[in-house]
Amino acid sequence: MGKLLAFLLVVALSAAAVAAYNAFVYELVQPFPLSWTHSEDELRLIALERERRSLVARSGAGRRVTSLAGVPQIGVPDESENAALARLDGEIAALRARIESAPR
Repeated sequence: MGKLLAFLLVVALSAAAVAAYNAFVYELVQPFPLSWTHSEDELRLIALERERRSLVARSGAGRRVTSLAGVPQIGVPDESENAALARLDGEIAALRARIESAPR
C-alpha cells in the first residue's frame, strides 16, 4: 500500500510540474506534454501569438509619451515595430490556414 501511495504521489507531482511548465511557456494548463495532443504547427502558432502580444504591448508602451506636466501625448509609431507586427500577422494567418486545412 505504501508503494502505491508513493507511486501516485510521484505521478501527481510530475503532472503538476508539467502543468506548471505548460502554464508558464504556453499559457495552457494541462497535466501532460502538449506535444502529445498538439501538432508542431499548433505549438508554433501559440508561440507566435504570444510573441505578437508582447510586441503589441511593447509598441503600445513606446507610443505613450507623457509631457512634463503629466499629460499623455501620442508618440510617433516606429516603422520597424509595424513591419515586425505585419510579418507576425502574416505568419499567424498562414499557420492558421495550414492548421485548419490539415486532416484530423
